[in-house]
Amino acid sequence: MYDYYLAQWLLFFFIYCFFGWIWESCYVSVKKRKWVNRGFLHGPLIPIYGFGAVTVLLVVIPVREHLVLVYFLGMAAATVLEYVTGAAMEKLFKVRYWDYSEKPMNLHGYICLISSLAWGAFSVLLIHVIHMPVERLVLGMELGTAEILAFFITVMFAADATQSFNEAMDLREMIEKLTESSQELRRIQKRMDVIIAVIGAGRQEKGWRTVEKGR
Repeated sequence: MYDYYLAQWLLFFFIYCFFGWIWESCYVSVKKRKWVNRGFLHGPLIPIYGFGAVTVLLVVIPVREHLVLVYFLGMAAATVLEYVTGAAMEKLFKVRYWDYSEKPMNLHGYICLISSLAWGAFSVLLIHVIHMPVERLVLGMELGTAEILAFFITVMFAADATQSFNEAMDLREMIEKLTESSQELRRIQKRMDVIIAVIGAGRQEKGWRTVEKGR
């Protein structure tokens, strides 16, 4: 039953990317009190949720009957994925796409206890509730139809990812230039402070000499 074809795995991935986009965009929009289109891509997909869901499925399907194992294995797998993804994206693009630095028991701001516990709960919800109708939908398609659909979505996803990647690299270059400019301004400011201090000391010394001559 769980021997999925590649096209079916791809459709699972894109479906959960879309679910993640809906969840995160709605959640952040409520907090900001305005619509926020979340995600790295232009389209309504957030890959971390797709990768997270597929990773959890791969890990927990063999033990799906054991609720505790589903929770902890899913939590561990998703947490590792979140840390690696967050660290890699910041190193590559010089931008943090999420930050748990203000949350208790966080690790470098990429993961935190609350997030990990939520991933565990998500794993249970995914395997016992969400994935069942998704699986019926995908497996209900003719394999040829699933392959064609997966192919076209993959092409659009790849084009979007390429464009978003290039834009992110442009943003990285701009940030680096701004950082360099900021550092140069700080160096100039320090030099100006020294010059002002020297001029001020010279004026003060000249004033004392004038006073002494007046005496």
